Amino acid sequence: MNNQISERKKESYKIFNEIASTYDLLNHTLSFGIDIYWRKKLLKHLPQKDSINALDLATGTGDVPLTLVSDPRIKKITGIDLSKGMVDIGIEKVKKKGLEKKIFLMLGDGVNIPAGDNAFDLTTISFGIRNFSDPQKSLHDIHRVLKEDGRLMIMEFAIPTNPIIRTVYFFYFRHFLPKIGNLISKHKDAYTYLNQSVEDFPFGDNFLALMRNAGFKNLKMQPLTFGIAMLYIGDKNTEKNAEN
Repeated sequence: MNNQISERKKESYKIFNEIASTYDLLNHTLSFGIDIYWRKKLLKHLPQKDSINALDLATGTGDVPLTLVSDPRIKKITGIDLSKGMVDIGIEKVKKKGLEKKIFLMLGDGVNIPAGDNAFDLTTISFGIRNFSDPQKSLHDIHRVLKEDGRLMIMEFAIPTNPIIRTVYFFYFRHFLPKIGNLISKHKDAYTYLNQSVEDFPFGDNFLALMRNAGFKNLKMQPLTFGIAMLYIGDKNTEKNAEN
């Protein structure tokens, strides 16, 4: 891992505090709205339970909880993030939709999760784990807080394998996205860092290896939109979820 990026990850929440006010706009604009489509993919892989208590790490402005809550099986979602600026915006979004009794957003560390053992049926992370100071430690802690039949779903950027798609992808991520993102957010290099963090992070089988090392079973990965992102799925106990 690049040492400079590794050091920035330790305080990446400060970057998100600084870009919080424009984050949603840029997220939807720079992804051409695909991020909304990606989050809906999570709904297709929920654990087979009638009542689900969910945890969303690196919740940001709460878009994942606001997506998951559309499924009636989701009874409660706790979203945590180290960025107060992002969480504050998320809380307002939850209030506007009148979902305060189902969605609870709060400050918290996704590496050292402030929750007891065997507390959740589902944990999700959407494009956040690459910014964690210690992703492997986070995966171990997620395993701890999940119930024995719990499920983990992680969405994260990847590097496309198709050479043509990869060339276009790199041009967009290395040149266009950082310039537009930094300009609109008025931050000197927030979106330059975000791009670098994508290229520096393990993906595909390498990321599944981290999940396996943390004890997750029944591992799957699903490429999204030509492989520019990946959905990773793992169960704490494969027996009850093997049919999914």
